[in-house]
Amino acid sequence: MPSFDQTPGTLNLSFRRGDDFSALVDFSIAMNGYTASASMTSLVSGAVVQAFTTTFVSAANGQVNIALSDTQTAALARGTYGWSMTWTVDNATRTALTGFAEVL
Repeated sequence: MPSFDQTPGTLNLSFRRGDDFSALVDFSIAMNGYTASASMTSLVSGAVVQAFTTTFVSAANGQVNIALSDTQTAALARGTYGWSMTWTVDNATRTALTGFAEVL
């Protein structure tokens, strides 16, 4: 029987506090007209603790870069956070990735 799964993918992140962080996420689909956003959240309260800068490297190829500056990572306490990335197209928003972000 065919099925359709729209649950987000999982991608765990790890970086050192005070370092620049950058990761290229390749969805391998055309994402022309999409917007994307990503943020880290507290595992306790669910509150956003830091937003990533998201930049389309190639919308035609579905490549999005997520980044935090050294100043942003230095402001984070060491520990484990949740993180997620959403995209919006044609007024529909979808959570594309979720995972843990470990700050060392």
